[in-house]
Amino acid sequence: MRLAFSETTPDYENHLAPYQVLGFPEDGETAATAFGYGMLPSNRELTRFYLARSVRIDLARYTESRRERYVRRQCDTLRRAFLPRAQLAGPDDWADMCVRYMNESSWWLTRRGRPFRTADLTARLNSPMTTHLLTLTDTTDNSPAALGTLYVEPPIAYYALAFYDTRYRKTSVGSHLMSSVISELQHHGLSHVYLGTCYYEGARYKTRFTGMEFFDGLGWSDDRKKLQLFLSRQNDLSGQHLFDHPSYLETGPPPRPEDTTLRLADAPQPQHIDSVEE
Repeated sequence: MRLAFSETTPDYENHLAPYQVLGFPEDGETAATAFGYGMLPSNRELTRFYLARSVRIDLARYTESRRERYVRRQCDTLRRAFLPRAQLAGPDDWADMCVRYMNESSWWLTRRGRPFRTADLTARLNSPMTTHLLTLTDTTDNSPAALGTLYVEPPIAYYALAFYDTRYRKTSVGSHLMSSVISELQHHGLSHVYLGTCYYEGARYKTRFTGMEFFDGLGWSDDRKKLQLFLSRQNDLSGQHLFDHPSYLETGPPPRPEDTTLRLADAPQPQHIDSVEE
């Protein structure tokens, strides 16, 4: 991976110059390479990735929880199907459901400069980031209930977007859709499914599955107490980084040189100039 460091708002008075780490796959590397390094897609073409507090499920350790079984019973009229994106039957019905969700959902609110149209959905479905779909169809009337877009590159997959008919909200269909994705991908023999990031309490639903791991800045961790520490303290990090925060240091020693995730040995070196000719 080639890395670039894109600067964000710094706080020079406190000696903080934060950067967003961007990754660009090189020859022989794919999106799976970036996911393994804790990166997530920064564009739909999968040519640029960003380092983040990514969450994934180790499918070798995944088992259905009691809560998942309860939600599955609540959604017992919904039939799931896993298919390549080009094989979606009745695409107009699915498009109507998805676009309606995009225009009603609070998650899409900040992205709504105008009402979404079918073309906006099509641009997302017909992109390298969507190779497969997982659909939930209501067997009582054969109507679309929920749809998840997936990037699948065995042995990993990325759960990118979710859409559902809001009339199923009381049955926790969004949770059932994510659980169905995880179960289906485990059935197909994949090793990991990536679920996005976890930077606020509202995103903790992604971490409730067995086999959960998150990227903690050094590597993949399944320490839920550490994740809770990150979530509870991140708004207190005024004037210092997490690795310097007392609450983090109480959980263990600061990072050691051998813990670091990157060596800049291959970074271009500045050229020495002996003289400047006028």
